Amino acid sequence: MDADRFWQVIEKATEHDPKTAEDWDTKLVAQLVTLPAHDILAWDRIFADITSRAYRNDLWAAAYLINGGASDDGFYYFRCWLIGMGRDVCMNALEDPDSLADVVEPNWLADGIDAEAEIYAAGFRAWQAVTGAADDAPYPVQNPKPELIGEDFDFDDDEEMRRVLPRLCKLIGD
Repeated sequence: MDADRFWQVIEKATEHDPKTAEDWDTKLVAQLVTLPAHDILAWDRIFADITSRAYRNDLWAAAYLINGGASDDGFYYFRCWLIGMGRDVCMNALEDPDSLADVVEPNWLADGIDAEAEIYAAGFRAWQAVTGAADDAPYPVQNPKPELIGEDFDFDDDEEMRRVLPRLCKLIGD
């Protein structure tokens, strides 16, 4: 399992369609169970690495703007959604969170994005299905909480948010 194969699995399951986010986890599990257990674990390690790399203040600020707030759990779901949106969207957002202004549609902003798709558990559920492991079996892939990266600032400070995310702020009307 390499990065290219990881993204192929993501893209086949999610089709970059945020309107189907509630189905992403089921579709991902269906894709992953076709792989051997070691590939599922490798896929999940890549997933964990990307969510860790995305644990950044500027991305959290983007999630906060897009969803009208973002708790720690909400930001984790947002990072999962970001992966589900595909390689280009995710990598562009890691490079420049303000690039999400090219992805987010204004009509999403009333309710926020449906970021609670449980794709974070897809690897575990697929591994269980392939190995027959019990729910309480130790899972070989751990995803410890990373250190938050980047400048700390007040997400409720409109001036700071416009400095960090000018295009998203303009889109959202802040």
